[in-house]
Amino acid sequence: MTDEYKEVSPVVQTTHGKVKGTLLKGIYDDQFYAFDGIPYAVPPLGTLRFKEPHALKPWHGIRDCSKPLNKCLQVSSVTKLVEGSEDCLYLNISVKTLIGDPMPIMVYIHGGAFKGGDSSRRAWGPDYFMKENVVYISIGHRLGPLGFLSFEDPTLEIPGNAGLKDVILGLEWIKANAVNFNGDPDRITIFGHSSGSMTVQLLLASPRAEGLFHRAILLAGISLEVNRLPQMEYRLAKHLGYEGENIDSQVLEFLLKADPHLLVSADFFTPVEKSQGISMAFRPSIESYVTPNAVLLAEPIDLQRTSWSNRIPIILGANSGEGMTVINFLKLNPTWLKNFQHNPERALPWTLRSRCDPGQRRQLGQELIHHFCQAHGHELTLNHGNAIMDLFNHGFVHTLDRLIQSRLTYGQAPTYLYRFDFDSPDFNFYRIRFMGKEQRGVGHVDELGYIFVLPATFKLDKSRPEFTAICQMVAMFVHFAATSDPNAPLTKELVEWKPVTRFGKRMVLNISEELKFIPHPDMPKLKFFDRLYEKAGVPLF
Repeated sequence: MTDEYKEVSPVVQTTHGKVKGTLLKGIYDDQFYAFDGIPYAVPPLGTLRFKEPHALKPWHGIRDCSKPLNKCLQVSSVTKLVEGSEDCLYLNISVKTLIGDPMPIMVYIHGGAFKGGDSSRRAWGPDYFMKENVVYISIGHRLGPLGFLSFEDPTLEIPGNAGLKDVILGLEWIKANAVNFNGDPDRITIFGHSSGSMTVQLLLASPRAEGLFHRAILLAGISLEVNRLPQMEYRLAKHLGYEGENIDSQVLEFLLKADPHLLVSADFFTPVEKSQGISMAFRPSIESYVTPNAVLLAEPIDLQRTSWSNRIPIILGANSGEGMTVINFLKLNPTWLKNFQHNPERALPWTLRSRCDPGQRRQLGQELIHHFCQAHGHELTLNHGNAIMDLFNHGFVHTLDRLIQSRLTYGQAPTYLYRFDFDSPDFNFYRIRFMGKEQRGVGHVDELGYIFVLPATFKLDKSRPEFTAICQMVAMFVHFAATSDPNAPLTKELVEWKPVTRFGKRMVLNISEELKFIPHPDMPKLKFFDRLYEKAGVPLF
């Protein structure tokens, strides 16, 4: 064991007390230190349920942080059982070495539709990052109603977005403690996937997050409008047996007494709502009154135009088959197609659905289906599966493009665009889990197997192109975190990844068995989405 790793249970002083970590070995035998379950806020229990997080008081003695703690209370996407705990405001730190020059810090926000997910290394092992000189940190934050319920009555002090405020308090803790873990407080990169990427994007738009990080990576998740549904709190309470009126103070009093397991598992959407694809009751919202810690006081699209983050570099992108889940729905449930035949608005991006009247929604949905499927909604058959998938792929890429356009118009810093396109027969774990080994393609979440060790991950022979792709992805992300430039020594001989430009073709780094810088293959069809936004009178950026 080198001097670097002679300490098996290192103790580090933090702003709040001492923590003891542990020495671990990654899947390819790289050594690193892990400090798991470090508290960064008061447990949000009792009367603190739904409220913004409170700063922690220091503790005495040494806190054992050698094992991951509970994930936040949620319904498991696998077992469908309630798992986790309300007491979940902890962060996890993995660090390559505690000595030497301060290293860049990468802070990960997990996905899970704002209602599920696990921040710990049980779900997302940072082993590949530990090949590089980097501090990796993940933040546990409240989910579902516990993280995103809100009331308009200011006396209740629940303006919403508690889950986002958890992340912000975590980032403040990280900035204050960076040097204790051999990290550089002036080189903090936040990155997230899916709803975690949306969280990153909301923090980019929010004045409250200014100065807490210096670069950002958005993996497959953007929403320039929050699109939150009305009266979710009242509907939740009624579903759990509340019989009173829709009066904030009375609804809150009821929900504070409710069993937290019932709170997170309540499923109160009607069959009609479900057929329209409505599934996320609690998500970030625009806060209805000003508080010192407010995160969102306007739509992200409006905040983004003048945001401080227009001065910091970002990477963003998605997978080549983000719309593949459609194929799965069609295979598992043939009636799913009926939803499109009867409700063509199902095909529209959420923002257009929530901003058009029913007649316009229907018309725009029919135009979109006809453009991609060359058929009217009522004529759709299972043979249109690939065309519907293509439609959803483009819808996904179009939301990314809206943020790119905003950055190109109002920004002063580079925006790097990638497209993850590695179609592995046995290493794209989410596609395999949901669609079986026969289906090929690169679906939502498949890229995470190339930057994290997942429960399904196996050790690859180093001659395999998947192993090369892992090394390249992690090298580019860490080099970006260190220097603002993703062209790492490992990759810059192979390809030059340039930022997007206002004029000329939209170029993208295509990440597959080879790295190639190519014109984005989805761009030609995005113009149609632009026209739909124009017709609906919704600004693109």
